[in-house]
Amino acid sequence: MNKIRLLVVDDVPQTRKDIIRLLYFEDDMEVVGEAGNGIEALQKMNELMPDVVLMDINMPQMDGIKATERARQIYPDISVIIISIQGESEYLKKSMVAGARDYLVKPLTSEDMATAIRSVYKQQHLHSSQQNSIHQEIPTGNNPPITGSVNIETGYHKNPADSRDFSSTVYQSRQPSGQQMEEPLSGGLRMIQQQEKQLPHGSVPPANKVMQIPQPESKPLGLVTLVFCGKGGVGKTTLATNLAVVLAQNEKKKVALIDLDLQFGDIAVMLNLTDGKTISDMVRDQQALNSDTLTNYMLRHFTGIDILPAPLFPQDAEYVTTQHVGTILRLLKENYDYIIIDTASAFHDINLQALDFTDQILLVANRDLATIKNVKTSLNILDSLDLRDKIRLVLNRSDQDLGVEIADLEKGVELVVSHQIPSDERSVISAINKGVPVVLSSGSAEISKSFRRLGEKMVGGKRLPNQEKQGKALINRIFSL
Repeated sequence: MNKIRLLVVDDVPQTRKDIIRLLYFEDDMEVVGEAGNGIEALQKMNELMPDVVLMDINMPQMDGIKATERARQIYPDISVIIISIQGESEYLKKSMVAGARDYLVKPLTSEDMATAIRSVYKQQHLHSSQQNSIHQEIPTGNNPPITGSVNIETGYHKNPADSRDFSSTVYQSRQPSGQQMEEPLSGGLRMIQQQEKQLPHGSVPPANKVMQIPQPESKPLGLVTLVFCGKGGVGKTTLATNLAVVLAQNEKKKVALIDLDLQFGDIAVMLNLTDGKTISDMVRDQQALNSDTLTNYMLRHFTGIDILPAPLFPQDAEYVTTQHVGTILRLLKENYDYIIIDTASAFHDINLQALDFTDQILLVANRDLATIKNVKTSLNILDSLDLRDKIRLVLNRSDQDLGVEIADLEKGVELVVSHQIPSDERSVISAINKGVPVVLSSGSAEISKSFRRLGEKMVGGKRLPNQEKQGKALINRIFSL
């Protein structure tokens, strides 16, 4: 079976690696090359002749829109899919005009990309078959074949012995005489065409009115969500990471993920971020922390979230003070819509400082007595800090029957479970080993659906619904708390 040959184009090497990793298990596809900008992409197309190109928009030297336009002229049999974090209509329209076959907005699942790739590949083969049948019916006459080199900057074919310009010939040869072929479109490009068809006949929407979403006059401060449990191994980091991704995916808002487990944080490992600066690097390198400084140290992940990782070495945690944490969280609230904080399993100064900036606390529990005892202790401490109204109880591995019923757990901690996440150890461990969040690597799994439902409950910058307390029960008496 002939595999679909892919070229991945993005100026961030880590993003290229992540895309290649997502497509690794697609048996009918193979990545034959990478490129870091538009000019390099066109050169790779000439060398490798891929079937489909996955093209980012914002790149140095030549952006993805211009590179797509040139590729359309020079290599009409290569399909381009634009992949970008930009979801605004102007980018969609520019991509459509340039000749892209589809437009995908980050973050993406492997299913999203694979489906789009197969679709445009099938469309291109269908279109090529139609063109071949048309050309077989049209006399070729005595026109000589076009030979010579291709100018990547202009898209013109040039024969050293002939000064004629063949650029129009290259493009026009793809349409039948006297007729313009309608290209099959999918995804975001089809959406624009459908919306424009709804306009009154003969009317043209103003350029600044197409698909505009009303923006608030002043941007509210971002919602800070802190994920905590007094016991390790309950799934805090998995919850924090996947919640950040689904918020970026569903809301198309700016999402920051910060790892405040300063000695043993695992977010960088879970997302395969082996290169880049950490929070300790930032506070040591910069005398004054401001928005520009923070932007330079936040790592952009291919899912669309920005990450501030924990230090690489436990001893570097001592460089980060409570004052640093306060400044960082204040800047994040001013510049992001959602801020997700992963924490250490302790009530030390760093966590207490973070709690001062927190809008809601996701207290993670499992259905075993040791975890329930720690949850109860944590609740008592948070009560003493007057933070009880910010707490939302999230039950992880909720379908594991460990001898404690959910109703008894709720009565024991005097708090109703706000959200339940099922157990799926195979999918989670596989996702961690791949360095890809489980909501992307196993998008159809029940655990991924549960993370997406959790994100939906926080739509619009809201906290999870408040839950009412339950009466005391056996668990409460067991621990005498």
